[in-house]
Amino acid sequence: MKKIAILSLIIFSAALSAFSLPKSLPKPTADFKGFDIESISLRDINFLFDVEIKNPYPVGLKLDGVEFTFFVENNQFFKTTTSKGLKIAAKGKKINQFRVNVKYEDIIKIVKAYSKKDYLNCKIDMAILIPLPDISGLPENIRFDYSVNTQIPAIKPTISIANFKVKKPSTAEIAAELAKKKKQASAEQVAGMFSDILSGKKADQIIDPSSLDLPITVDFDILLKNETAHKLAFNSINYDFLVNNEKLVKGTTKDIKMQGNTSIIKVSNKFSSKSLGKSMLRFFENQKGDFAFTGSTFIKLPEKIKKDPLKLSFDEKGKFNAK
Repeated sequence: MKKIAILSLIIFSAALSAFSLPKSLPKPTADFKGFDIESISLRDINFLFDVEIKNPYPVGLKLDGVEFTFFVENNQFFKTTTSKGLKIAAKGKKINQFRVNVKYEDIIKIVKAYSKKDYLNCKIDMAILIPLPDISGLPENIRFDYSVNTQIPAIKPTISIANFKVKKPSTAEIAAELAKKKKQASAEQVAGMFSDILSGKKADQIIDPSSLDLPITVDFDILLKNETAHKLAFNSINYDFLVNNEKLVKGTTKDIKMQGNTSIIKVSNKFSSKSLGKSMLRFFENQKGDFAFTGSTFIKLPEKIKKDPLKLSFDEKGKFNAK
């Protein structure tokens, strides 16, 4: 089949040369079909570009790549080329999707008065380069140029944990669990042990706390401050909260309030005493540690930017005190 295709191309080329019609040679086309903001996080943003390429030749073509040049607030931000070597079948057409990731920390370096911005004006120039077959009358490649204008929210976040409180299991819950596990220990003494552990006091380990499955209530606030003019507003969030690399709680909260440009995300949840391994015990002993907060929500941008709600992902780390 490959030999037949090559022979067809030779015959096709010879016929065109014989009639001296280089201007009528068919050429590939590249049509810009769509642009979207795929997702956003507190640290970066992903753009999607859809380009349809049509190949009129009886042999496949390879795309040289798509060159993207980004401008933010009229400043050239960066230039990149993606998907070099992408194949387009003989006599075929294909919609190719290109994803480009942009980091906010890089944008901040080039935009003056960034903290005063609500939205940032962006211009993306695209150059699509398609190499052509070695046929008399055809150039080495063909180029298609497009431009896209959009806006993105200005994001410069800080995240912290406040009002961290834990509530030990009740004596009745402890007594029931001891009976269930057939443990010979005083419920009152075990309750005192949990009280000491959770408050950071030196505790007599009457029993391994992780050997019991007891509910411990935890309440805290996640303070998400955006240090620009843009208000990051959302109604609910799915989250995972880790302490010292150990998962503490996960869930969903709708208890979110705005104070200026700070979102106060209130978390009230429970974890099992089975989670009180060495890492978690060290956290309560020191009353401080590392946290990791991951999750997602959806935000609404102006319709001229994106009609559907946009997924906002969280993957934040830091240190906090339990006091």
